[in-house]
Amino acid sequence: MTVSCTNCSVPLEGRYCASCGQKRFEAADRRFGHLLGEFVHGLTDLDGRVWRSLLALLFRPGLLSLDYNEGRRARWLSPVTLFLAVNVVYFILPLHGDYAMQFSRQVTPRIAIAAADPGTDTSMYARNAQAHSALTESWVDREAARLDPDHHGDGYRKLRERYDARADDVSKALVILHLPFVALVLALLYADRRHYYAEHFVVTLHYFAFALLMVTTLVHVITVLQSLVPSFDAIVPMSALDWVARFLYALYAVLMLHRAYRTGWVRAVASAAALIAAMIAVNLYIYRPVQFVVTLWVAMYTA
Repeated sequence: MTVSCTNCSVPLEGRYCASCGQKRFEAADRRFGHLLGEFVHGLTDLDGRVWRSLLALLFRPGLLSLDYNEGRRARWLSPVTLFLAVNVVYFILPLHGDYAMQFSRQVTPRIAIAAADPGTDTSMYARNAQAHSALTESWVDREAARLDPDHHGDGYRKLRERYDARADDVSKALVILHLPFVALVLALLYADRRHYYAEHFVVTLHYFAFALLMVTTLVHVITVLQSLVPSFDAIVPMSALDWVARFLYALYAVLMLHRAYRTGWVRAVASAAALIAAMIAVNLYIYRPVQFVVTLWVAMYTA
């Protein structure tokens, strides 16, 4: 009796289908042990596309983008799959980073001081306002008043607590807002290469996948060191760690653009500087206002 492939219905002549490559389906494949075995194999198979793609993403900047855009795709995870996989890790791990932007950093100094807990050093709030803070100030005042109908003076604090409880999750979902704008900048920087916009988007996906993976790893390494070394914060100030992250962002951008676009070092450095400047502008004038509005709305109008 001829056995057909369960995937494409082509008659099988061996263990694997000559048409689609799928292994012959057997009764044992229905068992939980088979599913568990596939999971373990996927985690431990260092030659698999998952690990190979992650290693290339981390240590060979630009290679994934170059290969994908030139048609060498079988060895790697697709850019979207890789970005989503990294984004899932970034989303599920607890992380307070620059993307989260807590309430006191998003509002005017007046509101930040009013929302602070008693005894908090509020001198740091003098420079915390964002480009949108003055425009959203009256909205914040109204929402704080709603939370303080008896005029106890704690409306701003309650609003801050609600906002900060939602800020991380909302910010992680909105990181993707950066992608189309950064890809557009790359399209302008390399207009002479006549690439499709989608190809610039691929480079952007890989860059942000690295950025999210790097900041997630860095933050959690710092957390472990803080728990192991009580004086870690005194020895290594957070400002120094911020500069480490910025250096890695910049270095990776140069290496990535040099390889992904097969460009010289001078142009790669200049393009990386323009790319990072564009990312900062998008973050300040598009991402942060949207993140604030969405987070405040979620905090006030959803359960």
